[in-house]
Amino acid sequence: ARLDVQGMQSGARVDTDKYEKDDPRDFVLWKATKPGEPTWDFGCGPGRPGWHIECSAMALRLLGEPPIDLHTGGVDLIFPHHENEIAQAEGATKTPFVRVWFHVEFLNLDNEKMSKSLGNIFTVRDVLERGHRASALRYVLLSSHYRKQLKFNWDTIAQAEEALKRLSDFLARVDGLSDAESREPRADLAETLAAAREAFRGHISADLNTAGALGVVFDLVRVLNAKIDAGAIGHAEATAIRALFDEFDLVLGVMALRRREDAEPPLPVEDIDAAIDARRQARLNRDFTAADGIRAELDRQGIILEDTAAGTKWKRK
Repeated sequence: ARLDVQGMQSGARVDTDKYEKDDPRDFVLWKATKPGEPTWDFGCGPGRPGWHIECSAMALRLLGEPPIDLHTGGVDLIFPHHENEIAQAEGATKTPFVRVWFHVEFLNLDNEKMSKSLGNIFTVRDVLERGHRASALRYVLLSSHYRKQLKFNWDTIAQAEEALKRLSDFLARVDGLSDAESREPRADLAETLAAAREAFRGHISADLNTAGALGVVFDLVRVLNAKIDAGAIGHAEATAIRALFDEFDLVLGVMALRRREDAEPPLPVEDIDAAIDARRQARLNRDFTAADGIRAELDRQGIILEDTAAGTKWKRK
């Protein structure tokens, strides 16, 4: 872990094992159990495995012979947890445990580290229940380099929704050009797409710089929207553009996820229809407060209502 061992203090707690240590690098393989905890008699007294050995044992059991190709985790697990995993696994197998380690920086919620101990964590389910999409959360996480702390608040999710809408609208424009013929030669378009592909790959190859890769995508959207406005994009060009953006999404995984979300509403269709019927009845009864409340609740859950001459329609947010 390349830690300054001299700067560590004996007896200080440096991980989640709540016991005093003779050396801060020590860790427990076998722990005494408390009442109600699982207990095994391993020949050295009843107890249970320490939390570090659990991960080494599960990895070797489920992933097979080492080395593991890729092991991920937060930066707070580099020491002692991952270092202890290495010590245990390599001590048992005499083989390198992992080929590549991938450690991700903290997610900060309103400038404070998100953690269970602070009680400020939220789950993917929490995001969805607020009416946001999983694709928007994925976009937020991609928008910062994994080695940098990411500042998160609910405004960042809303901004991600807007960014993905711009991307969706652009791709819809491209798909709508299936029968169009360009009014001017495509001269430099192939070069533009090739340069974008090279730039995108360059960012991904530079320590998985997803933020830089997203920048390439939106720079290209801006350039291509201008070409569409000028009538410089026809069917053949649109096909090449769509293929490149599909290639981008093999790495990013946001647009394919968004298409699945569009096909699967966040609520059962029968529940949406029932809410629309209840709102219609409330409006007939001139109970506009109740009607507005139903609309607001559907909006919170990711459903937008549109009142038309043919009745109320709905769509995903």
